[in-house]
Amino acid sequence: MKEFLLNTMLRKLEKNDAKEGQKLVSLMTEEEFKTEAAGIPHKKTLLHNMTQMEYCKAELFGSCILGTLSLPVLKDRVEGRVRFGFYLSETRLYLVGDVDQLAHLVGRMKENQFPEELSIPGFFCYLLNSWIDGDVIFLQKTEDALSALEEGLLEKIPDHFYKMLIPYRKDLMALHSYYYQMINLGVTIRSNTNQMLSDEECLVYGYFSDRAERLHSHVEALREYVLQIREMHQTQIQVKQTKTMNLLTVVSAIFLPLTLLVGWYGMNFIYMPELRWAFGYPGVFVVAVLIVCVEIVLFKKKKLL
Repeated sequence: MKEFLLNTMLRKLEKNDAKEGQKLVSLMTEEEFKTEAAGIPHKKTLLHNMTQMEYCKAELFGSCILGTLSLPVLKDRVEGRVRFGFYLSETRLYLVGDVDQLAHLVGRMKENQFPEELSIPGFFCYLLNSWIDGDVIFLQKTEDALSALEEGLLEKIPDHFYKMLIPYRKDLMALHSYYYQMINLGVTIRSNTNQMLSDEECLVYGYFSDRAERLHSHVEALREYVLQIREMHQTQIQVKQTKTMNLLTVVSAIFLPLTLLVGWYGMNFIYMPELRWAFGYPGVFVVAVLIVCVEIVLFKKKKLL
């Protein structure tokens, strides 16, 4: 378990610090929460919700706000999730999960300065905003990678195109769901049905919901972009196949008159004048070459070659 004291800054709680009346942020494992957080209302509800921590959601009760969070780990791709539960009262924030992961998430706020009158629900909104701060950079990198993939597709059709595209599609699908849940979480807390938030804090949660909605819109645009790239890949394949079929058709058209010529002179009638002509074979050869040359010129004029 790790505990922090919230004042104008967030600092680690020392043994000689008084807890009574202070605003505290506690990082606990599930087992520690069961034993240490004795007597808090709706504790069983949070523990029940933590059996299904695949979603981001919040619930408002008379004296507390609780819920679960499933935050994607964004590196080069979406690499796993950080899952934990949260419990807000007027003077205390419990974050329940892997303490080391939670310490890393909360540690981003240690150098921040806060208004002295900042409440625990207000601080939680600061945390939510800090956890999505770098997401727009990740989305921009994803967009750049998709753009490079599109440019490469114009030059050459990759052998394993779908293996390259599917990971982006999966990542964007996961983020699309995540931001939608974060929007709902912000809207739920902002509704302030238990009157824990001030008007200013409601506005701050509204701002967080707007940020999550913009990220959600960005992900939707990238998902559309993935579909466009996939359609472009199909178009490139069709164009390549069409060119191949055109080439085969032109080759067939070139040799069709030659086939007629061979069939014509393959009849071997006795009274064919060219049959006993000394220059018959060279003559047919010259005629065949002329036919091929004339056809090639015509096809090039028609831009079929």
